[in-house]
Amino acid sequence: MDLDNARSADSSDIRHNAGTPFLVTGFFTPDYFPLADGLGRNLARHGISHHLYAREKRQGEWGRQTLRKPSILQAARRDHAGSALILMDVDCRLRGDISPMLDTVGDIAFPLGQKAAKSGRALMPGTRVLLVRPTPVADTFLALWNDKCRLDIQPVGTDEIRLQLAIEDSAGRFAFAVLPRKFVGIELRKATPDDVIVHDSAVDKTRFLGGYGKQLQQRFRVLRNSAHRLATGREYK
Repeated sequence: MDLDNARSADSSDIRHNAGTPFLVTGFFTPDYFPLADGLGRNLARHGISHHLYAREKRQGEWGRQTLRKPSILQAARRDHAGSALILMDVDCRLRGDISPMLDTVGDIAFPLGQKAAKSGRALMPGTRVLLVRPTPVADTFLALWNDKCRLDIQPVGTDEIRLQLAIEDSAGRFAFAVLPRKFVGIELRKATPDDVIVHDSAVDKTRFLGGYGKQLQQRFRVLRNSAHRLATGREYK
């Protein structure tokens, strides 16, 4: 049995009932409690009901932690059966009203981004923020996604890869939608004033440099590549 799926509400969870017709949910391990507490306070300031589930940290790589997401949504469906659910990573923060997310059509709505691929660029569904409607169809899809997350696949990858597998295996059976950019949790360093949900990655190795860390890395690469071309006449590889 999936212990995450079997476990019910716990006193160490972070909860707040503001009477909204939707609920923000997610999970945190002990080392992520400060971020989860910050998100809870952020949501409370915006008057949004939320239930963030406390979970023990799994053994293994970071991707194994993310495989919990569908089971967390299943737990929230049991605990808050009548509410639309908005799954959110605990290192996200709100800047304004997120209720227009409910205008999105589909049983499941998620970000759709691009990632590098051998053939150029590939579309990839994301789960940093994800909308789930309180429907039997959505429950069926969550069960399928959770089954994919429980498969012993190497390399483990992340829940997003397993989500893609579930989508591929369910073509024609479910209604999916793409969330508008302002609700997908854009990285803070890339966010515009119009972005309502932003993200400051807790696993970003350049976090100690703030939002400029990756910019500094990119500038270093440009300078390094230019110096290599000048010295050798060839591109840096």
